[in-house]
This record gives sequence, structure tokens and C-alpha cells, in this order.
Amino acid sequence: MAELWINPLLPIKVFNAVILIAAVMMFSQGLPRKDHFWRRLLLWGSACLLTAAAIPLLTDSVWYVTSMFLVMYLLAMLTVWVCCKVSWPMVFFIAAAAFSADHIASMLDSIISLFRPDILQYTDTGLLNIPVLLNYTLCRILVFGLVDLLIIRKNRDVNDDSIRFAPSLLILIISIVVNLYMNIVFSQLISDRSFWLSMFNFAMNIAISLLLLLCQYAMVREGRMRTQLQIANLLRAQAREQYRNSKENVEAISAKCHDLKHLLLAVRDVIDPAEYASMMEMINSYGAEIHTDNEVLDVVFQEKNFQCRKRGIQFTCIIDGTAVDFMGTTDQYILFGNLLDNAIEAVSRLPEGEVKNIQVTVRRDKGFVIITTENGYAGELEWDGGRPRTSKKDKQSHGYGILSIEKIVHKYSGRYSISTEDQIFAMNIVLPAVRAEDKEKEAAGPDGMDVTPAGEGAGH
Repeated sequence: MAELWINPLLPIKVFNAVILIAAVMMFSQGLPRKDHFWRRLLLWGSACLLTAAAIPLLTDSVWYVTSMFLVMYLLAMLTVWVCCKVSWPMVFFIAAAAFSADHIASMLDSIISLFRPDILQYTDTGLLNIPVLLNYTLCRILVFGLVDLLIIRKNRDVNDDSIRFAPSLLILIISIVVNLYMNIVFSQLISDRSFWLSMFNFAMNIAISLLLLLCQYAMVREGRMRTQLQIANLLRAQAREQYRNSKENVEAISAKCHDLKHLLLAVRDVIDPAEYASMMEMINSYGAEIHTDNEVLDVVFQEKNFQCRKRGIQFTCIIDGTAVDFMGTTDQYILFGNLLDNAIEAVSRLPEGEVKNIQVTVRRDKGFVIITTENGYAGELEWDGGRPRTSKKDKQSHGYGILSIEKIVHKYSGRYSISTEDQIFAMNIVLPAVRAEDKEKEAAGPDGMDVTPAGEGAGH
């Protein structure tokens, strides 16, 4: 019975199990790990290797060997679930990607073997010879290295939100079928000793596996864009509602301050002069209206001015509000709201004793609108794709401020730049200016009818 376990497939079974686990973990980079990750990986990996070694070779039937490797695939797939905090769609996604990458390497190995058939020979002891092991190993190092460099490192932000259950499971099934199907075809082609048919078959399988791998990450990008679009639409809807609420709040505060000022004037003779001066200063500070000749910017800047005063931040702005009249109402509110929210959050993190101020300018210059914000910040900024990374703990739910700014700037054919010299964060936005007559033409339909969407400003 010993020959059932000690057979020429034993080394390749164990080595293949190691390679599959390595491929799966390669695609698991960046995923949250479970407690005792390395212990889990060691124990589960050892169990997989022992299982691979223990599976007896009861028959040399291609279907039996195929089923044997299927067990190894499933055990390697479960490595992700055992070691990482992931959903089942993510497990299927990673397993399919790993199997495709391994299959590409296997087919490359087979193509090389066609030119060197001597490396397919086994020794009398049942162990593979050195050329076989070298070819097997080097092909996987090459393919896995290229996949990591060209695909995995460019898609570090793969998460459950961008992966769907059904497509991931379907691609996993296709990937396994392609891998197992090759075991059958390989044995048939080798027996026929058809060089060109073998070459065509191996090349076709490389193309199919590569296509599956690219389709997977294309679906991730599509899912990511779908999620971002949903969030962007939600944020726009929230921004419209927030603008209405902010406008009402600013008007209510201004009215209350106006009433309090008259009330204070009526009783100024019966209260302490110092107390009267202090109360009047506070009312004037909160009741001071900011006029930019733009209703939306008046609301935004007055609202953010209240927040700055509460946090002890000096807020300075030089604004030509008419310069951005061509932008939609919601776009104006989102753009300037995010700019100021980011600045207020950064300045609020400055240690006590440091000067806290925010400066904003909006001006026209030679056919362009220049928007500039400057504020101090503490510590070192982290960058992600040329954008400063959010400092909030919930990375998935936040970080859309800069992205929203970027989308609006690009919508109006503009450009932006960021500088961080001397611990001063400066964002400079340049938009092509739209003249009033151009804006009116853009807002008018082919028959001269105004087609501006309800609730949006002209030119949106």
C-alpha cells in the first residue's frame, strides 16, 4: 500500500499546495488580519500540506487526479477565511485571482517543457529532478512578481464594497474549471505528442486566465466607481438640504443678533458699561454679516465664520462672489464648504499657543477665476494618489472632501494644485471664467428657453 502514497506526484502535490497558499496570501495583502495571524497561517498551512501529501494515488485516471487537485484548491481558498477578516465574496475573489495567476505560471511552465521534454522525466526514486523544480519555481516567481507589480500594487484599496457575490463566485468557478480542464487536456495532448496543438492549448489557457484576472479587477473598478457615484449623489442631495438649512440658520442668527442689539441698546443705561461693551462686542461678532455679492457664498462663509469663532480661529476672506456665479448653487456650496471644512479641521488640530488662522481669496485674473485657501496644519500629511489622506479613523466613510472638490474642479474644466511649505497647506484652484452673456447662452435651450435644473444655479 505504500506505493499509494509514495508516488511521483507526491513532491508536486506538496509543492503545488505551497504555491497555491503563497498565491492566495499574495492577493490578500492589505486585508485586515485575524488575531494570531501567523499562528493560524502556520497551522492551517501545515494541515493543507499534510492533506496534500496524504491523498493516495488510487488510480492514474485523469478525473481522479483532477479531483485530487480540486481538494487542494479548496483548501488553499479557505486559507484566506482562516487568516483574514473578510467576507465570502472577498474569499472567492482572492481565490479566483490566485488560481488564475498560478494557472498562467503553470502554462508557461508547460510551454517551456515543450522545448525541453527531458525536464518532464522522473527519477527512479519518484522525486522530480532539479530542472523540473527550477522550471516550476522560476515560472511562478516570474508570473507572481509581474502580477504583484502590475495589478496588486495598483489595487491596494480593494474592499468588500467593490466586490459582489455572484460575479466573484462565477469567476471562481470558471477559474477552477479552466485549471482542472487543463489536467485532462494536458494528458491527452502529451499522449498524442502534438507540439503545435499543445502550444496552442497552453497559450489559449494563458489568455483565458489573464482575461479572467483583468475582468476581476475591472469589476472592482466598476464597483468602486458605482459606490463613489452613489456617495456623490447622496452628498449632493445632503448638500442641497444642508444649504437650505444653513441659509435659514444664518438668517435666524442675524435676525436674533439684530433684535438683541436693539434690546441691549434699550437697557444700556441700567447695566455696567464694561459688561455692555462686552455683550455688544459678542453680538457684533456673531451678527456680523459677510457680503460677497453671491448669496450662496454669503451663507457658506457666514456659517463657517461662526464655527471659526467658536474654535478660536481667525478667519480672513477676500471674496469676489460674482466671479463664481457661473457655477451651480450646489456645486458652489459643496466646493467652498469642503474647502473650509478641511481647513477648519486641520487648524483645529494645531497645538495650543500656535496661531490659528484661515485665509481665503476668490478673484478674477485674465479670464480665469483663482480660488486660494491657506491654513496651518500639524504633523506630517499622508498622501494617496496625489491627494492628502483623511485623518479620520473611518477611512471608508470619509475622505470624499478632496474627491468632491476634484470632481467639481474637473467639471468646470479647471485645475488645482496643493503645496505644503512651512507647515502651511495651500490649495490653489484655477477655473476658466464664464462671462455673463456666455452663461445666459449656456442656460438657454435651442429655442432660447431656460433649461437650468430646478434648485441649481445657471450654467450648472
